[in-house]
Amino acid sequence: MDDQLLVQLKSWNPWWQQGMAGIDRYKDPIYKREMYAEIKNQFFKGEQIVSIVGMRQIGKSTIMRQIIKELLQSGVDPKRILYVSFDDPYLRTTFDQKQIFNQIIKIYSTDVLQEELIETSKQLYFFFDEIHQLPQWEKVLKTFHDRPFQIKYLVSGSSSLRIQQKNRESLLGRISEHTLWPFSFREYLDYKEQGNKRIGNAIIKLWNQKKKFISSFALEGAYKELKAIHQELSVWEKQKIVNYLKKFIIEGGFPRVWQQDDIASKQRTLWEHHIAKVLFEDLPQVAKIRKVKDLETLYVRLVDFNGSEAVLSKLQKDMRIHWETLDRYLNYLQKTFLLFRIDRTKTKRFDHKRRSGNIKFYVTDVALRNALRKKTEEIFDNPEEMSYVAENLVCTTVESWFPGIRRDGEVSFYRDKTGEVDFIAKYPAGVLPVEVKWRNDVPALKTLDKLCARWEASESILITKDFDFSFKNGRLSVPLWFFLLAF
Repeated sequence: MDDQLLVQLKSWNPWWQQGMAGIDRYKDPIYKREMYAEIKNQFFKGEQIVSIVGMRQIGKSTIMRQIIKELLQSGVDPKRILYVSFDDPYLRTTFDQKQIFNQIIKIYSTDVLQEELIETSKQLYFFFDEIHQLPQWEKVLKTFHDRPFQIKYLVSGSSSLRIQQKNRESLLGRISEHTLWPFSFREYLDYKEQGNKRIGNAIIKLWNQKKKFISSFALEGAYKELKAIHQELSVWEKQKIVNYLKKFIIEGGFPRVWQQDDIASKQRTLWEHHIAKVLFEDLPQVAKIRKVKDLETLYVRLVDFNGSEAVLSKLQKDMRIHWETLDRYLNYLQKTFLLFRIDRTKTKRFDHKRRSGNIKFYVTDVALRNALRKKTEEIFDNPEEMSYVAENLVCTTVESWFPGIRRDGEVSFYRDKTGEVDFIAKYPAGVLPVEVKWRNDVPALKTLDKLCARWEASESILITKDFDFSFKNGRLSVPLWFFLLAF
């Protein structure tokens, strides 16, 4: 069995024998996700275990191999780099799962490194992909991390359930978690237009500006810098970007989907690989769910709300499931990155009380909704449908402003007798209301104006279909396509 395991390790780590030619066998893209630099720098310079969690097939393994390639390019001995995929079916079905980690380390140190871990003075680099498949992985990593080994760890997991529920106890202070979402529209455009220097340079400036905005939430300062970038883009380039947006709302931020030739194949891939595998494989395995069909029904029902309020009491009665079961299922759908939950707020302060039963749900990538509803690019010319799509796209952007462990109420919505404000972003120094209007005219924004006055919100954002980019009296008015690139 040890010989079989060594063969398996060599297949995952072709650089042991082939060096750079080994990592090139994977044919990974040159393109690097926006989070790449942050993850790489923390892995190289920090002392914590670095983890990447997120949906399937959005680039977690690619980031690992890109970092491995940089290590090899910098002259690190290939045998000091260990990569293991715990999602490998042969590994999961052939070996004792309770002993497999220790077996891997023993074979690696004996047959590859040819040195005991405790005796090595040079840095080792361990990459564990889909580590949530390993039983009690948190305790295993804690044990190794607490020993005086010269090892840096980068781990990934498609399901955040175990990582989020357990590592805060077993690995408290020892792990830094990074959530990798599907490609944003900014990344999608950057990927599709590789080689276009004008758009590429604009993307770099927009990404840097977004990071500055998140650190301050100051719109006036952001507008001054963004205005110049907006003016640099020609009319032709703006139309090109809008055409990409039409494709993005159907393909989403999933590279595997982009490779499909026709709309039916794209939608089938979105369902089978990014929804069904989570509902019918990941969650039953991790959460021991017996009535998976109820979970699927709930997910489809929530997607069908299209950004309208869901009354949980009515939903619970209609589905004839227990309150605790409904709450648990909603929690699972959020933690497996299928849905965002946006609660109603009545105060500008962070909410510490029990959350409201009136909630909005948005898919984490609007293409998932459109795949379920069999929508094509023609949806872009349907004002009613696009109002939902635009709101969902804005939701995914606003959610990205708050990386890491979330506080309750950071993103919420507001409603009173006069109307509604789509999103309220709460940050330590104040609130930033965000309103979405996909229509040919902009109506009077009475509820937004009243809320800004009552809560003393000096700035707000209005996202429009295609109105001019402007900043007046503390309100930033911005077309959807540019908002998605700039924020």
